[in-house]
Amino acid sequence: MGDQTAITIDFGTDSIIKASLTQDLAVTLTNYQFGKICELWLVNTGAQNRTVTHGCTALNSTNKSTTYTITSGSSAHLRYFSINGDNANTFVSIIP
Repeated sequence: MGDQTAITIDFGTDSIIKASLTQDLAVTLTNYQFGKICELWLVNTGAQNRTVTHGCTALNSTNKSTTYTITSGSSAHLRYFSINGDNANTFVSIIP
């Protein structure tokens, strides 16, 4: 994917997604699947920091927040794990 401001991760069909950012990004999660892992690779190609709203609760995120800031000229790997069929049982691991 090229520059994105919104991405929908479909646990039924997606496994690895790569996108570039020049604006803030909102991630929506859908079609939760038991035991499914989806990976999102993001590259901030812009001159400013970008905020990613990752779609999981703060409790289910390794950074203890519903957002993550990717600094200018850097990348991040967001790894989603759906344990059950809903958002309450879906986790995100954020690796800068």
